[in-house]
Amino acid sequence: MAIDYWKLTKDFTPGDVVQRVLPGQGISPYVGRVLAVLPAIGFLDVQWPTGSERVSPEELILCNPEFAEFIPPQLTFSYFPGLEVTKTAGATHWRTTEVPAGFHRELARLFHRKASEVQAYDELWHRYASFSDDEALRDEVTKFYRFAERSFDLLIQQVGKTAAYWASRDRNYRATKPEITSGRPNCPRCARRGQTSQMRKSVYKMDQGQKARLFACPSCLYLIKQDNIVGPGGEPVGWSRTLS
Repeated sequence: MAIDYWKLTKDFTPGDVVQRVLPGQGISPYVGRVLAVLPAIGFLDVQWPTGSERVSPEELILCNPEFAEFIPPQLTFSYFPGLEVTKTAGATHWRTTEVPAGFHRELARLFHRKASEVQAYDELWHRYASFSDDEALRDEVTKFYRFAERSFDLLIQQVGKTAAYWASRDRNYRATKPEITSGRPNCPRCARRGQTSQMRKSVYKMDQGQKARLFACPSCLYLIKQDNIVGPGGEPVGWSRTLS
């Protein structure tokens, strides 16, 4: 079945914080800001630490802005002129004083170009070996790529998700245990804006008498198909049998 990219763009608004899904590498250990949504062509303009890019919505996932606390300080929101700067006081695990100033940004550029860990280390070693200790360079590259592999788990564990969140590129969502217990997920769009809104069940009648069971947010009218929300481990949830 063909993907309707025009519909996928409707999940984003300018100013949203996003990460990029890179098959085989994980989720980008840096974030970007949506500059423009272009539904007519099914793309978005995103500002990354390494520059702006036109991206298909299927390559992006929404990110809680607090995730910036765990990325290298050079990859914060300070590269968005006119927008707030997110502090990264908690990002003390990066060896920022032991590597050159532009190291992590170049590392992000290579990762964004889908360079492997070995390729990234090789290029950065040739560029920075005379300015930094080899152990520090190797450690930062390894840490960056491991962080990419684990970033999805870190988003859940460290940021503390309070609403259904995107689980995969096919736009399924995973609900938290409290949401399953209550039978109602919280609206992910409202959660991105620091608000809490519990969704309500709804039924939408489609062509030829077909009906789609939905969750609808009473605050922003955001809609999610009930079948597109799975449990914390990816298991199906019988929402029709949960509390209404």
